[in-house]
Amino acid sequence: MTIQNIDRLEAIHSMLAAGHRSVHLEKHSFFLWGLLGGVLCAGTQSVVNTERFPDFHQQALALITWLGFWLTSGGLLDYFLTKRAKRGRDETLPFAQAQMTRAWWMLLCMGTLSSFAMYFYGGGAMIYVLWIVLLGLGLYLFGLFSQPLIEWIGLAIILLGIVAPATGLPFGMTRWLAASCYAIGLPLAGWLASRIDDTRLIPRGLILVGWLVVVVEIPVFLAKTLLTTVAPTTLPIPLSNFHTVVGEQVVNIPVGTPVSLHLSLDSSLLAVPADASLSMTLTRPLDIALKNGNPEGRYRLGGAKWADIHEGLLMVRIEKLQPEIENGMAIIQAHGTIDSRTQKNSEQ
Repeated sequence: MTIQNIDRLEAIHSMLAAGHRSVHLEKHSFFLWGLLGGVLCAGTQSVVNTERFPDFHQQALALITWLGFWLTSGGLLDYFLTKRAKRGRDETLPFAQAQMTRAWWMLLCMGTLSSFAMYFYGGGAMIYVLWIVLLGLGLYLFGLFSQPLIEWIGLAIILLGIVAPATGLPFGMTRWLAASCYAIGLPLAGWLASRIDDTRLIPRGLILVGWLVVVVEIPVFLAKTLLTTVAPTTLPIPLSNFHTVVGEQVVNIPVGTPVSLHLSLDSSLLAVPADASLSMTLTRPLDIALKNGNPEGRYRLGGAKWADIHEGLLMVRIEKLQPEIENGMAIIQAHGTIDSRTQKNSEQ
């Protein structure tokens, strides 16, 4: 076989490979969805919350309206910018890319509807993990018809979404991990894909490791340094000496203190007395920060660091409800857990 024939075969092979990898994601797509997704992950909780919308029905409607507006606007803007870029290069939109774009919109709809449904069926602690997995799935689908590096990064993001809850990552941390995957991970993936030849296996693996380091280490650094809860400036006072004052206070609740859990239950099947409560006993010393006599969210268990109630370190979970008949009485056996991730980590 002559050199000329070999060159022809290589050219044909390159054409076939280019045909299989015909999807070309524009730079603006990476930056647009990265910026939009990062801002929504980091800022939605500040817009749609209990303070603004006390009723969970109102929160659910506000969330689906908020996400629907921004994601629809982002999708339309990305579509028109992509069409304009293709026309500027005298290109047409490949069939595979058009189908992948529809699949991407479907994933966005799934994420929005799932986030809305979590207000009614539970699972809100997984909302940021859900959006991480959907991002990874979208990139993986695009990568199947684009550059292999995009495909690998999509798989890496899916694995991040699986590993995060499996390792007990707190809810607040998953929020910043999701924001980092979008705001940092997507633009960085676009930049790498446009500048680096990822046809070889080992260089592609090293690039992926570098991408993971940048995307994962930044939210970890922020959580450990910039986002740590500020400790109160006042010294704790015993619970027995507590009286309401204007300003900041810290109350120490010692081990063995009785704690009453008051139950408020909305049900068409069961009626609960207004004074229904469950008697419990504190097993670890607890410091609570108060402002004008009311808890303001900061707490400390034992000698641990100060934390905020919104960080998701406290877990309250009902694992089982089992109805029984005993001595002619109807009984519901319930099993649940109230725990702290900081305590579990220290014990391990």
